[in-house]
Amino acid sequence: MRYFFITQDRNLPGAIQYRDFDINGSRHLFSKEDSSQLDNVVPIYLAGDGRETRWDFLQHPVTMFSKRFKDVLEAYEPELFFQEVVLIHKENSLQYRYVHTLMDQLEAVGSRTEYYPNGMVKRLVLDAGAVGRHNLFLLNGNQRKDPIVSLPLAESLLRRKPIGICFEEVEVR
Repeated sequence: MRYFFITQDRNLPGAIQYRDFDINGSRHLFSKEDSSQLDNVVPIYLAGDGRETRWDFLQHPVTMFSKRFKDVLEAYEPELFFQEVVLIHKENSLQYRYVHTLMDQLEAVGSRTEYYPNGMVKRLVLDAGAVGRHNLFLLNGNQRKDPIVSLPLAESLLRRKPIGICFEEVEVR
């Protein structure tokens, strides 16, 4: 099966700006094991005029999909945990609903992965056996922390004409 890193398109105009939140800090990654420590609903207040582009995938401050993709994600990966996130424009009385998606972290880096002398990954190769039948997951360890999706899930997302999602194929052996 083919797999892809899923990332937020940073070239789109109209970026969401957070208020009272250090978005320039390090990225926060939570997995399914963290689900009991998180609140059911998290409000995040937005700055700006309320005319931002509402992307369907956000990676900062946490990995979030727009609420319209929750059923699709759940159909392909029924063991996912979701935490509701509400992005709020207080001054404009606007709310955008997202789901913070808590995924499995897999030890799926294959033995054919190539590294630079400093230890950084030169060419990532996933271990098909370790990936198994997962359709959405993160890599465990110090590897790249973008979510990985299977081809069927990527196609299902693309059929819904997402805004702000990019895919980059990952080699699997």
